[in-house]
Amino acid sequence: MHPLAAVVLIGACGLAPPAAGAQPARQVEGVVVPGGPPPAVQSTYPASGAKVPAGAVILKIVFDQPMAPDAWAYGPSPDGEFPKCLANPRLLNDGRTYALLCTLPPNRTFALTINGTPRFASVYGRTAKPFTLTFASTDGNTPSVHEALMQAGLTDSDEPIMTWRDPGRGVSQSATPP
Repeated sequence: MHPLAAVVLIGACGLAPPAAGAQPARQVEGVVVPGGPPPAVQSTYPASGAKVPAGAVILKIVFDQPMAPDAWAYGPSPDGEFPKCLANPRLLNDGRTYALLCTLPPNRTFALTINGTPRFASVYGRTAKPFTLTFASTDGNTPSVHEALMQAGLTDSDEPIMTWRDPGRGVSQSATPP
């Protein structure tokens, strides 16, 4: 098919050609087609392989596209200990960043599997790629949640106060049951 004919055909069907980045899902004759690439972790705090002071830490996971607030999953990894964290991460106002309050004992290596049980999903319905975050704690100490927020590059208005969960177990949440 000639490229110009393809553009005319796409326009006649009511579809716009794909633009750079993630595209919203489109309704095509009763079928919803999620557009764009699956979400991927763009950055984290702590960065993978980093060392941070023991005590309070805000784990920050930034995705490359807007995410669904109630579709997330994190759990233990064989690459390190699982930190004691709140039960639920909080999606921040930018729609791409999750924050999770944890406490770390000193001089340990930690690892979390992000989306090992696929639940992190974009607002367009695409499931995120799995990711393992590994980091270590030092013998330094973060004395307060406020200090932990500052280390993660967040502000007091981003403070994620939620319910603690049992250490050593992964948790997941979805707007729809598996």
